Amino acid sequence: MKRIFYSFIFLVIASLAFVSCDVESYLSEPQPTDEVAGSVVTPELALVGMYGAYRDFYGGAHDVATSKSFDLGSEVMGRDLQVPDFNWYIFEHRWDVVASANARRNVYIWEMFYKLVFHANNVMYVLDINSDGMSQDRIDAYRGQALSMRALAFYNLVRTFQFTYAKNPNLPGIPLDLSVADAVGKPRGTVQQVYDQIYSDLNEAISLLGTNRFGDKYRVNVNVAKGIFARVALEKQDYTRAQQMAADAQVGFPLMDNTTYVAGFNDYNNAEWLWGFPFIASENWGFASFYSFIDHDRAAGYKDIFINSDFYNLFGANDIRRSLIVTTGQTLASGKMYRTRKFRDVSDLTGNLVCMRASEMKLIEIEAKAHSNLVGAKQDLLTFQLLRDPDAVLSTAADLNTFIDEVLVERRKELYGEIGVDFYDMKRHQKSMQRVGNATRAVVGYGIFDVVPATSNNWNMLIPQREIDLNPNISQSDQNPVD
Repeated sequence: MKRIFYSFIFLVIASLAFVSCDVESYLSEPQPTDEVAGSVVTPELALVGMYGAYRDFYGGAHDVATSKSFDLGSEVMGRDLQVPDFNWYIFEHRWDVVASANARRNVYIWEMFYKLVFHANNVMYVLDINSDGMSQDRIDAYRGQALSMRALAFYNLVRTFQFTYAKNPNLPGIPLDLSVADAVGKPRGTVQQVYDQIYSDLNEAISLLGTNRFGDKYRVNVNVAKGIFARVALEKQDYTRAQQMAADAQVGFPLMDNTTYVAGFNDYNNAEWLWGFPFIASENWGFASFYSFIDHDRAAGYKDIFINSDFYNLFGANDIRRSLIVTTGQTLASGKMYRTRKFRDVSDLTGNLVCMRASEMKLIEIEAKAHSNLVGAKQDLLTFQLLRDPDAVLSTAADLNTFIDEVLVERRKELYGEIGVDFYDMKRHQKSMQRVGNATRAVVGYGIFDVVPATSNNWNMLIPQREIDLNPNISQSDQNPVD
C-alpha cells in the first residue's frame, strides 16, 4: 500500500525499544515521527502509539492540528458555530475547502485517518509476531481496540468523501487498507463494501473487548466500540442495531447533572464521558489547541469561533445549556454577539478532549427507536430534555419526519462543539444547507451561494491530488465531481 504521507519502511526505533518509564505515560512523551512495526516494538507501545498518533496528528497548520480539528472544522461547516473574521477555520466555514484537491482540510482528513488505519493494522501485526507473555484477555482487548479504531477511521473517511449510505451504497467509497504488508495502493471500494468492512471490524471488536481498557480512559473498551457501532448503524439506517448498540454503550455511564454540565467540559473523569483524551501541561498545543478557538475566557488563544443567533434562540429560557451562551457586548451584525462557555480550558492548559458521551448515545437510541415506536421515543426525548430544561414538553409531532427533525435540533443543542453534529446530520438526512441568523459569512460554498442543495457534490471532499498521483489504482477519473 502506497499512501501519500509515507512508504511502509519498517524502522527500528531505539527510543521505543528501551523505554524505561511507565508505558502509560507514553501519550505524554514526544511521539516518533516515523511509523513503527516489527518485533522490536511491543504490542503495548504499538497500541499507545496508535492513540498518540491520532490525538496529536498535525496537518501543518493550526486549523488541522490534532484529531479535534476534524470535529471543530465540521462544526463550523454547519449552521451553529461561525467564524466572522478572516481567521482559522474561515475556509471551512465558507466551504471553500470543498473546491480543491489540494485544500488543507481534505488532505488532513485523508492523511490522519489513513495514518490511524496504518497504526491499527500495525497493532494487529505486532500482536501476531510479538505477544509472548501476554494474557489472552489482554491480546483480545488490544486487537479489539485496533479494530475499533480502524472502523472509526473508515467510517469518518467514507462519510466525508462520499454521500451517505442511504443515497446509494453502490457509489465509490474509499480504499480499504487491511494490512501493513500491502505494497500497492488499493482502489476505491464501494460504499457498501466499506460499510461491510466496518461492520465486520466492529462485530469482531465487540466479541473481543470487555469493560477493562487495560489502561486509561483514552483507550477503547466495549462501550466505546458499541458507541462507534451505534453511530455507523444510524448512518446506515440500520435502526434496530443502532438502538441496541446505543443502549448498550450507555451502561455504566450516567448522564451528568447540571452542576457538572456547566463545569467546562474539560475533565475526562466525568462519569458521562465514555471516551476522551487527557493532556499534561508540557504537551498542550498552545494556540493550535481545541480550546484556543472556542474558549474566550482562555488567557491566550485565537478565540475566533462564535455562536449563531438563531442557534441561541433554539434554547428555552430556563435551559441550563442556554446559560452557557453569553453575550459579548458586540453587535448582532458583527457576527460576534454570542459566544459559548461550554468548553473552558483549565489554567495550565491541560483541558481534556471529549470523544464520546452517554448523551450522544441516548439521542441515537431515541432517533432509532422512533422508527419502530414513535410514542415511546417521544416520551424518551421528553425525559432527556427535562434534565436540562424544566420547561420542556412532550412532542406533538404528527409524523415521524417531524419528530426526527426535533431530535436533530436536540442533538445540535446537546452536542455542539463536540462531534461536528449539524454538518454530518444534514448530510446523513440529505438536507439542504442554508444559514440564517447573524452569521456574517451566512452564505456558504465555493463561489458563495445561498443554499447548498442536498444533491450538491460539494457535500463531499475531494480525494487529495497526491493520492491520485501516487496510487496506481486511483486515477483522475476516480475523483469526486465538483459542482
